[in-house]
Amino acid sequence: MKADKSFGKTTNWLLRGLGLNERQLVWPLLSRRPLAIRTYLERTGVWPSAICFIESGVVSSLETGDLREPIEVGVVGREGMIGLSVIANLIPQRDSLVQVGGEGLFADVGAFQECVRSSISLRAYLFRYIQAQTVQISLAASAAARATIQQRLARKLLMYHDRTGIDTLPLTHETISLMLGVRRASVTHAIHNLEATGHIHAQRGLITIRDRQGLEEYCGRFYGVAETRYAVIMGDPPRAASLHSV
Repeated sequence: MKADKSFGKTTNWLLRGLGLNERQLVWPLLSRRPLAIRTYLERTGVWPSAICFIESGVVSSLETGDLREPIEVGVVGREGMIGLSVIANLIPQRDSLVQVGGEGLFADVGAFQECVRSSISLRAYLFRYIQAQTVQISLAASAAARATIQQRLARKLLMYHDRTGIDTLPLTHETISLMLGVRRASVTHAIHNLEATGHIHAQRGLITIRDRQGLEEYCGRFYGVAETRYAVIMGDPPRAASLHSV
């Protein structure tokens, strides 16, 4: 695999947070590739050929275990990576699907595993990221049980906004239905209600965020906790909605 020689030029938070020694181990393995929408980076029960640090775009972590329609249980963007299971030499147990196209820095699984085995500090750093992802998934479960559909939609829009930095998100009703695990009729109702309050504007295949602060206030404690905990776990100053400021 041809390595990207532009050492250190990355928007990925994990790579930017590495120490010099760890980045010198990982960077020569990386190759920049596009992330095409609706493509899978991981499949449940299938050993991956590569890991990916997300540069731009958004990837859904999908649970399919009940054999019904998949549901989004987590999202990964420029704050993270796809391929955590290989750190422990385990086969992925969720699908990873590109929902918003972008770019990623890819590395061969075997070569990346060798890096992780050779560096205690790199291994410890990635274990911290695993904890941050676990926090996000557990808080998603809490929101699914306690928040209204409209609050859950607002939360997801904020999370996608954090990871893209763009106000107009390419999200269809079908995609949002998968994100929330609800019928499309419920999605339409929730979108219309958030439009009526002036928080968003919807048109075919696009959702524009008009009032981000209003969305955050509407979500209450269902948004911001995971973002602050990410900053604490990964060693950055704690701040809610920190991804959006990058």
